[in-house]
Amino acid sequence: MGNGPLQLALRELQAGFAAPRLLVVLAALIVVLGLSGPFGTFSAADLPHRFVYWAAVVFSTYALSRVVIRLAGRYLPPWPPLPRAVAEAVVCGVPVTLLVLGINYIAFGDSGIDPLLLWVSCTLIAGAGIAVVQLGGFGEAAPPKAGEPAERENRPPILDRVPLPQRGRLVALSVEDHYVEVSTDKGRALVLMRLGDAIRETAPVAGLQIHRSHWVALDAVSRVVRADGRVVVELADGRRLPISRGCLPAARAAGLSTSP
Repeated sequence: MGNGPLQLALRELQAGFAAPRLLVVLAALIVVLGLSGPFGTFSAADLPHRFVYWAAVVFSTYALSRVVIRLAGRYLPPWPPLPRAVAEAVVCGVPVTLLVLGINYIAFGDSGIDPLLLWVSCTLIAGAGIAVVQLGGFGEAAPPKAGEPAERENRPPILDRVPLPQRGRLVALSVEDHYVEVSTDKGRALVLMRLGDAIRETAPVAGLQIHRSHWVALDAVSRVVRADGRVVVELADGRRLPISRGCLPAARAAGLSTSP
């Protein structure tokens, strides 16, 4: 899978659905909505059908919201979580409303819901959901607990932000909009933080920032070559990342010299 905005959005969505805490929150939301039957669904459908309907709405709108947010992320300023959640909710309002209208049409035919009222409701609910996900840290790995095996003490803290399926030997960090893509030998995951902060969480792994947008673990570098007039590092997975001119002296000092 490539590194375009859509591919990154799908990778982030996959990582989110692999996080148990987030799945618990979504399941609890489905139960509450199914039992309470808001927006006229209590009288429009029996309990089993309400659960099916709200499961479709919750999971599909969450997935759509994450993709839309990721695609729009490059245009949103790096605001604090709460203001950013409001902006993301506004961005998500229209596509989420259209999706819910489609689900309503399939489930109930003409549900009679005012589209404008539905848009306001979807925007407010999206804002609340995004704020809960961001402020609550759902979809991220839990911090280490006291008394866990000693090998965790030697693991770089950045990996505690990565979902369990992608945890492994640290390979590289790369900037992607307002996120940092953490690459390991088991996959990649997106973390909402600055590259400088992420680099500070890579110890005790020996590594080097080779570009304003890239950091690499030294033991993950297969070789250094020249390509298209640039000096690049080739990683064990075959990817190539550029070394900027300003980082060349430090790269050479670290033993990253071009192959003959």
